[in-house]
Amino acid sequence: MGQLYLASDQKTFLKCANKSRLQEVSLMDQPSFLTWWQITYLDPQLRFEYEGFPVPANKKLLIIHSKTNQCLAVPRRYVQWTLFGKEFEVAAQTYLDSHKAEEPFNHWILVTKNPSDEVHTMFDRPNPPYEKTDENNKMATEIKC
Repeated sequence: MGQLYLASDQKTFLKCANKSRLQEVSLMDQPSFLTWWQITYLDPQLRFEYEGFPVPANKKLLIIHSKTNQCLAVPRRYVQWTLFGKEFEVAAQTYLDSHKAEEPFNHWILVTKNPSDEVHTMFDRPNPPYEKTDENNKMATEIKC
């Protein structure tokens, strides 16, 4: 079975997303410049410092199309009913707030599987015991003494 690549191109009158009429995102079977994406850090002040580092799992980040410089987005007001049920339309559009920061429509989390459990993901995993509240820290210091 072949690989599929996430692709996008500038919107035109004939080529755009079905409901929102934003920049269309689709799957292609051949890699090209239309399938190049960048993953960047969410905080704009730290993006340059984190450039070239491995992508963190379970953290909010942005997925930006290299050709059009538009973020991958899910505008939640455009719903499509498919054989799988209710699905939201995915498009390439950068939503900015009044401070020129990306809105939550553009935030993505790459979730990894929890290696110790068959059901949950790392996103659902509880914090380790050493990261609990101050009560646990007090108990740990009492035990050490």
